[in-house]
Amino acid sequence: MTELLESGRTAAERERRAVNERATTERLKAIIAAARDENVTAQELVLASVRGAILAGVLDPGARLRQEELAELFGTSRIPVREALRALEYEGLVRSEPHRGFTVTSLDADDVEEVYDLRIVLESHAIRLAIPLLTDEDLVELEAIYNEMVVAPTPDEQLAARERFYLRLYSVSGRPRLVGLIARLRQEVARALRMPTLQHAPSIHEAFFEAIRTADADRAVTTLAGHYRRIPVMLRRYLREAEARERGSLADRRLYR
Repeated sequence: MTELLESGRTAAERERRAVNERATTERLKAIIAAARDENVTAQELVLASVRGAILAGVLDPGARLRQEELAELFGTSRIPVREALRALEYEGLVRSEPHRGFTVTSLDADDVEEVYDLRIVLESHAIRLAIPLLTDEDLVELEAIYNEMVVAPTPDEQLAARERFYLRLYSVSGRPRLVGLIARLRQEVARALRMPTLQHAPSIHEAFFEAIRTADADRAVTTLAGHYRRIPVMLRRYLREAEARERGSLADRRLYR
């Protein structure tokens, strides 16, 4: 009986895995189709599509990215795929390992906390540089993006508008290297912001924008830094709860064997 149950369970798990793989492929194809109009070269298309799939959670942490399979999926050679994966490695979204190739990086609470510590330093500096340089035109554009963020109907659209808002603000500093570093760090932890416990915090962004509007750099920096210090704490709690649920699920499976 145990052997039959184990055999049935294995078959069910294989079927579930196959269903998940098919669903992932279909979601990835949808992302590719959406990115195709905006990217000219094969490398740009692969880069934008795989990046989008990782940030949207379509490709899970630890997932192997086989170059030959991606090349077939995109209808291209392995060269643009390899170059795109190298670019994603630089962005911190994938890593290459000997004999394993490329895999999607995992979200580690210590890494996220380090990224947010760095973001506090860099983004606070960018805020203090940008606020004295803001023109009426800048404020009108920032308010338009902020309003998009407020009324965005989905978390993904809120996140996209939020990224545009902050990077538009920081670009006023006239420091492209600083803005580039900030953009890369923001991208590294974008996946964490899609977790249920780390969803959009409208009151924080409202207070921040009001500080920007009134040219109060100290209040803007304090609001942002306080928010960034809370995120790793919430992430640690979420990951601990997820780990506890997984342990409970494993215990239940053993009980019924």
